[in-house]
Amino acid sequence: MLNIGNLTASQFIQKNMFNQIREITHSTERLSSGKRVNRASDDPASIGPISRLNAQVLSLGEAISNGAEGKILTQTADSGLSSINNLLARVRELAVQGGNTTLTTADRNTLQVEIDAYLTEIDSLTNLIAFNTIKLLDGSNDSVSFLVGENKNDNISINLVKSDSTALGLSGASGVKEFTSGRVTGFTYNSSNLAASDIKINSQNALAANLTDNLSSGNNTATALVTAINANSNNHGATATGFNKLTSAAKSSLTMSNTFTVNTNVISVQTSLENLVTEINQEAGGVTATLNSDNTITLSNTTGNDIVIGGNAPTDAGFTAGTYLGYLKLANVDGTFVKIEAMTKANGYASNSGNIDDLARFGFNEVDSSTVIRSDLVSTNALTTSHDIKINDVDIGASDSASAAAKAIAINAVSSSTNVTASGNNIVTLDINVGEASSASSDIKINGNAINFSSVTNTTETITAINNASIGDIIASANSDGDVELTSASGADIVITHAGSAGVFIDAHTDATGATISVAGGGSSVTFKGQILLTHTAGDVIKISGDDVGELGLQAQASSSASTPGSIISVSTSSNATSALTTIDTAIDTIANTRAKFGASENAIDHRLNYLLDAKTNSTSRLSKIEDADFALETARLTKAQIMSKAASSMLAQANANGEVFLRLIN
Repeated sequence: MLNIGNLTASQFIQKNMFNQIREITHSTERLSSGKRVNRASDDPASIGPISRLNAQVLSLGEAISNGAEGKILTQTADSGLSSINNLLARVRELAVQGGNTTLTTADRNTLQVEIDAYLTEIDSLTNLIAFNTIKLLDGSNDSVSFLVGENKNDNISINLVKSDSTALGLSGASGVKEFTSGRVTGFTYNSSNLAASDIKINSQNALAANLTDNLSSGNNTATALVTAINANSNNHGATATGFNKLTSAAKSSLTMSNTFTVNTNVISVQTSLENLVTEINQEAGGVTATLNSDNTITLSNTTGNDIVIGGNAPTDAGFTAGTYLGYLKLANVDGTFVKIEAMTKANGYASNSGNIDDLARFGFNEVDSSTVIRSDLVSTNALTTSHDIKINDVDIGASDSASAAAKAIAINAVSSSTNVTASGNNIVTLDINVGEASSASSDIKINGNAINFSSVTNTTETITAINNASIGDIIASANSDGDVELTSASGADIVITHAGSAGVFIDAHTDATGATISVAGGGSSVTFKGQILLTHTAGDVIKISGDDVGELGLQAQASSSASTPGSIISVSTSSNATSALTTIDTAIDTIANTRAKFGASENAIDHRLNYLLDAKTNSTSRLSKIEDADFALETARLTKAQIMSKAASSMLAQANANGEVFLRLIN
């Protein structure tokens, strides 16, 4: 008969069977997925470690992929450099052949054609070699960085080196490898207004101390300056040469009614430009006259001595009376870049004894070692179409304002023609009395923005107050002396207005050139102008010309034939060919050093990859121990659960069958 015991047993069997079914489901899931933990409920305590380890393993895998890309990049660059090295080896072979004195002119011309073709191919290769569109050897990128690790700072940087013919010293000198000045200006030189240390070449005194007094006699010719610079060449490593040139106005025909003089030599009346050139060459010693295709006449010398035009009627010949001082050219003995600067605070010299005017008297702009020409402060005038300003013989258009930022935009508008890009810069250093500033907060404005100094107690808070005013791209920071430094990366004007009378600005302040500027109170306003930095996109010549280049804070800058792009590897003579070997060897050494750097970077990546592979293996193993299923154990559990489930099913069937017999009997 059916009793309570039978019913209870049936319920127990059902419960057990359900548990076995659940166990079968879980074991099947673990066996099919291979994982012990498939959801948080499987093992809540393990979810955290599993999540972290999964992220770590994935990150390490991607880091390994990044490292592999870095290796490919270094191999690509090295392959290109190997090709360049092979070209240089052939150029050297041809130069050695050119050292043979038995070669004819035709033979040498053939050698030169082949050499120039290889140098052109070197430039083509440097423009071609790239990784994922990133140029590796043309100088457009300084470095690339790969995150070869799981953390944000696990970077490996690979420096990229410009390796074209210009960078290797095989093509025409760039503007700063042989830097040519504008015309020297007249000035009485002496130790009080031009000290030996006021001008720096390659961070060393430009002039020999014992020669500065020799210049005080009025001997301010380019020739005298050449002597003074070369007297200190052993220290700064540069050599100076002088030259002079003067070009007349164009004359469609020559009508001379009177004589004139060139360096006190009388030039007689002539009836044609050709005859006039001949007369000058015969009479004016030390000056060479050349008739140009546009009917102008150029007077020149190779010394830098003055060219003095005078006499009765020089305008008849197209010349203007006056004394024309010469030009200078600087070149480092080792062929590296020339750095020219004035001894100012802006250039890091604490004594600040020199200024840009000193440099301008030599006809030079400031030039740093990275082929950038730095201007003086720009003028307070906006550029107009009437201004005569040319860069690489291309006219510069108008600017929206007088700021360095606006003038840089005007220069960049024609950069496709000049190959010269401009950027602005403006740095103003202020020494602020914090106590006075806090009491005069409403009195201080920068570019029309009132600065809330009401609660400042130190320099840091002063800087924060300025930056909180959000003044365009002007950023305040503290310099190494603890003073407040305002910087505009665009070269925007910085205008400081002080309406009150308190002594907020307690010391002398400096502009972008390091010159001292006063900031007074009583409603006064001071405008700090910025500088312009010019860079040739190919590291080549930057020629600055025109009557109004001072609007950009620049000196007129001549260019010379020696600075014209083209091969400087000449086999025109046996002597030139053998001399070229030194230049070629330097280039080969440069390529070898560059390849060594890429090789070292590749090895560094290899070592990092070995570590990452071990780290990924270890992390994967640890994750497996926590997360992966034990197949033997899960198979045993599944088999057991299946047997128990079948047994429970059979027992339940029997229990149900007994109940049915009883029901039939009572019916």
